[in-house]
Amino acid sequence: MYPGRVDLHLHLDGALTEAFARECLAKQGLEAPEDLAGALAAQPLCENLVDYLKCFDIPLRILQYADALERCAFDLVCRLARQGLVYSELRFAPASHCAKGLTQQQAVEAVLRGIRAARKEHPEIGIGLLLCFMVGGDEDHAATLEAARRYLGQGVVGVDIAGAEGMVPMEQYRPLFARAKAEGIPFTIHAGECGSWENILIALSFGAQRIGHGTAAIRSRECMDRLRESGAALECCFTSNVQTRAVADPAEHPIRKFQQAGLRVTVNTDNPTVSATTLANEHRVLAERFGFSDEEFYQMDRTALESAFVSDEEKKTLLARLEALWAQGQE
Repeated sequence: MYPGRVDLHLHLDGALTEAFARECLAKQGLEAPEDLAGALAAQPLCENLVDYLKCFDIPLRILQYADALERCAFDLVCRLARQGLVYSELRFAPASHCAKGLTQQQAVEAVLRGIRAARKEHPEIGIGLLLCFMVGGDEDHAATLEAARRYLGQGVVGVDIAGAEGMVPMEQYRPLFARAKAEGIPFTIHAGECGSWENILIALSFGAQRIGHGTAAIRSRECMDRLRESGAALECCFTSNVQTRAVADPAEHPIRKFQQAGLRVTVNTDNPTVSATTLANEHRVLAERFGFSDEEFYQMDRTALESAFVSDEEKKTLLARLEALWAQGQE
C-alpha cells in the first residue's frame, strides 16, 4: 500500500501528541482533564466545524510560550520524517499564540527553530511553514502579513486564512490578499469547507494557488470549471471533512469525482491528532472507499509537490526523491 509522501495541509496545533500536551500542562502548572486524549480528538458525534474546533482549546492554551512552540514543531517534524514523508507544509496562526506576551514574530521564530532543529536530525524531509490569518481577527492581520514578508524564504513559504468559514464574508479579505500578492507571498485559502462554493470562486479571484478543503465545489459546475481552468490544487482532507460534516456521508465525499473531472487533487491530514489519522491512514481509507490505486496516489503526491510553495530548484530535488521512493516500492 502506497503510504503517502506529501502533506500540504497540516495544522501544527492540531497535531500535538497526548504525551506532549500532558508534559506542557504539568510544566505550566495547568491541570489536565481526566480524559486528555478525548479533549484533543474530535468526538464521533461531532456536530460541525465549530464543534470540531473545540479540540484546539488545550493546544492553544499551552502553546503560548516560545519553548512549547519550538518543541511542538520539533516533535511533529520528527514524527513526519519517521513516517516517510518527503515534504510537508505546516501551518499555524501566530496571532493565536500571543496571549502570554509573545509577539507574532517571536512565535514564528520559535516554530522555525523547532523545524530547523528537527531537520538537522532528519535532513531527508522538506518542510515549509504557512502563516494563517484567522477569520474575524482583522486587528492581527497586518502583523501576520509582516511576519510572512520578513521570514519568506527563511522557512516561511506562504499564508492562508483559517477559522470559522462564513463568520465573515470572504470578499472582505480581498485587500488583505491583494497585499500578500503584491509582496510576492504565495497563498492558499480555506474555502468551500462549510458549504459555500461561492467562497471558492472568490478565493480563486484573489489569486489563490491552492484551496483548502473545497468540498463544496462539487455543487457547482461553474466552480468545478473554474478550478480546472485555474490549475489551483485542492487540499482534500477526507477524515476531517467527515468529522466537520463538510460532507453529509463519507460515501458522498467528492474527492474521486474531483479527480475524475481533471481537477488537481491532493490528499492531506488537516489535524492528525484531532482527526486521529496519518497520511498513510488517509490513503488506506480512500483506497478502501473509492478504489484509488497506488499509481493514482503517487500522481496526487506529484501534484502536491508541483503545487508546493518552494523554489523550482527545491521542487526538482523533492520530485527526484519522490520518484526514487516510488521506484523502490515497485521493485
